[in-house]
Amino acid sequence: MHYVRRVFSLDLRSIALFRIMLALLLLADLALRSLDLSVFYTDDGVLPRHQWLKITHQWHWSIHAANGELWWQVLLFLIAAGFALALLFGYRSKLAAVASFVLLASLLNRNGLLLQGGDNLLVVMSFWAMFLPLGARYSIDSALQTVHRDNPNAVPANAFREQPYFSVATIAIVFQILYLYTFTAFLKTGDAWISRFDAAYYAVNLQHFATPIGHWISQYPLLLKPATFYVLAVEFIGPLLVLSPFYWPRLRIVGLLLLASLHAAFILMLHIGLFPLIDFMALSLLIPGSAWVWLRSTKRQQARHQQQSAIIIYYDEDCGFCLKTCLILRSFLLPQDCKILKAQNFPEIHAIMERENSWVVTDAVGKPHIHWHAMVLLFRQRWPFRILAWIMSFPPFMSLGNRIYRWVADNRGLMGTLSERALPFRSLKLQPTIIGSLLAALFFYVVTAFNVYGMPGLRGQMPEHVNYLARAFRIDQRWDMFAPYPLTTSSYLLIPGQLRNGEQVDVYPLTSSLPDWQVPERFYSLYEGYRWRKYLGRVDGHRNNAVREAFGSYLCKSWNNQPRSRDTQLATLEIFVVKFKTNTQGLEKKESRRRIWRHWCYPEFADP
Repeated sequence: MHYVRRVFSLDLRSIALFRIMLALLLLADLALRSLDLSVFYTDDGVLPRHQWLKITHQWHWSIHAANGELWWQVLLFLIAAGFALALLFGYRSKLAAVASFVLLASLLNRNGLLLQGGDNLLVVMSFWAMFLPLGARYSIDSALQTVHRDNPNAVPANAFREQPYFSVATIAIVFQILYLYTFTAFLKTGDAWISRFDAAYYAVNLQHFATPIGHWISQYPLLLKPATFYVLAVEFIGPLLVLSPFYWPRLRIVGLLLLASLHAAFILMLHIGLFPLIDFMALSLLIPGSAWVWLRSTKRQQARHQQQSAIIIYYDEDCGFCLKTCLILRSFLLPQDCKILKAQNFPEIHAIMERENSWVVTDAVGKPHIHWHAMVLLFRQRWPFRILAWIMSFPPFMSLGNRIYRWVADNRGLMGTLSERALPFRSLKLQPTIIGSLLAALFFYVVTAFNVYGMPGLRGQMPEHVNYLARAFRIDQRWDMFAPYPLTTSSYLLIPGQLRNGEQVDVYPLTSSLPDWQVPERFYSLYEGYRWRKYLGRVDGHRNNAVREAFGSYLCKSWNNQPRSRDTQLATLEIFVVKFKTNTQGLEKKESRRRIWRHWCYPEFADP
């Protein structure tokens, strides 16, 4: 049991880092999706709800599909961003995690044509985050524990709890993270992976995926053969090192570094959006506590910690809002052994507070700081916030900050009333519940079975209860990136159209049907981002014609809704996919062109 707890426990500091990274990625994902909000998520876009019903799985529910208008999507995006911010700062962490998962699952279900492996990992990790004590460290939740109401320097029972967090859920989560690597390795059964070792060569030769670095390294096929072997070896060996109870924690750290090296390479060589960053987020959860101890054990860090611990924050004992603000600032910016004291108990400090109508913060040498200057001092103590402290110290921002501080000081009563409702003191529970453990065990079985039954030879044998539970709770997953073999063709869409007056036009403006149009060396510039590349790939590859019909209708509307004369309205369009097949002989890639759809914008132009 000792070895089991060692391997499957999660350090509370790592959980806090995971929470922060998860929240930042949720915000980044929302920001990127918002660029094409109307196109991808409304009835005026590429997948109206009546077409969505034809292609989505019956158990893939979506709140976003309750209304097809833009205002509804904007509202849900703003609500999701609000909960992601709450998660970032650890405010009502459990509620924020549940709401973030529900809204993310709903969003992904609204348009599955955009999804890649990173989206699946993000929603799966959001699901499992609900089972973790996300607010135990570096959070508003940990700052405003009930014990701090009467004594801000009281030590909660869990304050310096060094033992890692262990539960049924942590066992499930560790396996869930490693399933990404083990199952993608098992699914890579093609010759390009296991005999010819040219999978990496094919990957960086994908002109619609490759970055400039990937394009450059494609010139060295001999170098890419050991790279292929390295990828496959790390995907098999890395999880074993992470799970090893021996030579702990050295093998865990080596395994994490090997797995992280794959994602660093992917960032450099392939345009795959947020996927590598989402992988880093998942791996951060597995950082052992000894790594955090080592980071703080250097002489420089010890000296800095001693200096920071000497900082003292003095507050007005009659101001409950002031106490809560001090507790929150200490949680994020200072060591937890920093003192928060009542100014009234120290005549010299109290005199400064009365004279300046300000809190007082003394630094390591006892020098007092007031107003906004004190805030800048605190922000300088943690490296992630030093850039903010630098900006805050500029004269215009210093003046603005002091004005804001004076307004808050003059309205303490109002701020106290608001904080009493929005920021109450609450107990923080770290012990897993029986119900939570039973649910975690159930879903651990579901994700394990879903992955196993997705293996070759077991397709079609998945029990219905596993399939339905996985899809209903949005933990259905298949880690088949570049498996069983990598793509061997680079592609883009060509969409010529004809106007009512017979003129030929290019409906997709990033490409051209003109004979003298030069195809670029890399195709990524032919797409408006990686979501568009994924979507247009599904327009080509999806087996349901509803996808192509919806896209054709969108193109007609986009063209004809512009102020145009009747003669220049778009009448018909054709969708061609242009592909270039990669070869390992260094020969020029052969082009193939295939029409996948013909669409008419008005009934009179329909095929007879």
